[in-house]
Amino acid sequence: MLLRHPFIFIHVALHYYHHKINTMQEQRFFPYYLKYSILCTLAYCVPVYFFFKHEKFSQLWLLYLGNMCFGVLLLISGVFVNKKLHNSASIKSMITPGLKVIAASIILSCVAVAALALIFKDSIMQQAPTNYNGLYYLLPLNVIVVNFLLGTFAVTIGAFAIKTNQRNAKGEEIT
Repeated sequence: MLLRHPFIFIHVALHYYHHKINTMQEQRFFPYYLKYSILCTLAYCVPVYFFFKHEKFSQLWLLYLGNMCFGVLLLISGVFVNKKLHNSASIKSMITPGLKVIAASIILSCVAVAALALIFKDSIMQQAPTNYNGLYYLLPLNVIVVNFLLGTFAVTIGAFAIKTNQRNAKGEEIT
């Protein structure tokens, strides 16, 4: 079979080589994703820690402050991605790392918030309204849904705002 179609072997070899190069590039950027994921997780979890520490249910706004800190750090990470790619990154190459950072930091944030909820489980529910026991549903929704939506918005807006040398459909530079 290989003798009849020698180009199949070349095609398979090139595909393997291309896959190997992409995996090496991903391994090179993995510490970058992990660094910004940890920073975004810390930015979100510090206000959540104060929410649990104050033992007041009325301090729910601290969760949303954590979401805003999360989004701001994602914008900052977009700037560093653009600089790492020598200010010539395409929109796709700026959004893709942002989405990877969002996914990793949401996973880390879920673990951190679950640990905080277990540590402070007795004190936080004392100040809750009597008919309200949905805090343990609110926290995962806040971590997953709000951080994902705000993070995606921040990465997308940041990618379009930071992108230099933007061109229209005709290839002309937009000023």
